[in-house]
Amino acid sequence: MTERETQNTKNVESQERRSFMKKGALATGALALGLGSAGSASAQGANVLVYTYDYHPNVQFRVVNALEQSTTVRLLQRAGGGNVPEISQPDDYNAYIIRYQLGAGLQGSQGQITTFVFGRDLSLSSGDTRRFSGDASVFSSTLNLLSTSVQGGGS
Repeated sequence: MTERETQNTKNVESQERRSFMKKGALATGALALGLGSAGSASAQGANVLVYTYDYHPNVQFRVVNALEQSTTVRLLQRAGGGNVPEISQPDDYNAYIIRYQLGAGLQGSQGQITTFVFGRDLSLSSGDTRRFSGDASVFSSTLNLLSTSVQGGGS
């Protein structure tokens, strides 16, 4: 590859990276400002945060209970304390314990994964059933959180 071809490749890669970073920054900014929140988890969907390793799109989950505010704040901060750039006010978020409703496991029991969902002005009740949408983006690599939307549970 010639030096000119190498430079052109680097320019294209740089432009693609900038485009990707702009989209992520816009999405992060909208969530930080609360522009992406519908106010409650309805059939229309509300923007929420979920741990990347616990994100299972289009799988029904049941809300177990609300998480205490102090625990929510600790989970949305760095391990040693302190805020991440994406979340300046972790006390603006509500969190809920959720349990995925997976297919039948051994001896007819259902497999279960329990995790948390976070959202600004998110209002869920114990026993509600919902699903995460199939669209998600990285919200905070430091906290390992994705941004997605929550939708009605369906059947």
